[in-house]
Amino acid sequence: MNKLLSMVAIMALSTMAVNAAGTDYNVDITNSATLSFEVGSVAQDTVTSNEDTFKVDRKVDVVVATSDTANIVVVPKINTTSDTKPLTFTVTNESNGRQDYILSASNLATGAATKDAGETDSVDFATDLKVCDDDTCSNGDLSNTNIQFSEGESKTYYIFADIPSNASDEDRGSIALTATAVDDDSTTVMTDDRDTADNKTAVDIVFAEAAGDAANDAQYDGKHSALSAYEVVTATIALVKDSCVVEDGITSDDSKAKRIPGSTVRYTVDIDNSGSADTESATLTDTLQDDLTFVSGEIRDEACNCGTPAGSVIADDTVTANGQDITANFGTVTAGTHECAYITTTIN
Repeated sequence: MNKLLSMVAIMALSTMAVNAAGTDYNVDITNSATLSFEVGSVAQDTVTSNEDTFKVDRKVDVVVATSDTANIVVVPKINTTSDTKPLTFTVTNESNGRQDYILSASNLATGAATKDAGETDSVDFATDLKVCDDDTCSNGDLSNTNIQFSEGESKTYYIFADIPSNASDEDRGSIALTATAVDDDSTTVMTDDRDTADNKTAVDIVFAEAAGDAANDAQYDGKHSALSAYEVVTATIALVKDSCVVEDGITSDDSKAKRIPGSTVRYTVDIDNSGSADTESATLTDTLQDDLTFVSGEIRDEACNCGTPAGSVIADDTVTANGQDITANFGTVTAGTHECAYITTTIN
């Protein structure tokens, strides 16, 4: 007997939403098959199989990325309420449907990468890390609060950190933003079903994200992280005071003049800024003993040379006296330079 068999698969979807991340989870996919055949070259009635139905499982996938292309430069003593240079990140939900996350900020270990090639983390800015949804933190810290993302949705977040007053020039601190998947409308960390048998009538959860930058962020662990970094740029100031006798009115060789009443004594105060940032509004104060009388003062743009003042006088910088109180206004002392205040006095 000659038989001709053919099978046609028919798929009927009750509700299928095809989005960027694929079919939404919890969608029922129903499939049946029909068989057509002949007996003795005569077509027979088709036979239809039973329907097979299964639910699309939940793929949980999140990507955290920073838009900072280099370390964010800050100065010491900046805090979260006044810092206008937060670290910037985007969080994108690449799951196949709505997914909730909690966000957290953490310091990376010493030696971790920063955003600048060849540089590494050297310090923790551990105090008062905040995760905010705008660059002024107007809505407060959102750390570890439930945040709902629709499928394919991307949002921008900012990390603020207190920069301690004792932060040193060129200190670098890497900080990671981590998004962790949580149950709907909850802060309970989600668990996946990777190690359980497939259940076709229920929605299984499968973590699908890549490994992140944080040390404890492995692939398929339900969270993802990215790093950015702060770099401290500040003035590093050394202040050195000295004095020399200019003349004493008696000794013919001024290089051998002595500090006797009536002699002229010049004080020098050397400011050495060896840091990476200029100083601003640098003001020196000094109170002379009553045994001295202020004569004059000036500021020059080189390291101090008490016997023979060096460099050029800086016209905009001033040395003034109010009684025995001396004020030297240096203004800006450029990074990598010296300036010297010369204060001339006489011994009473």
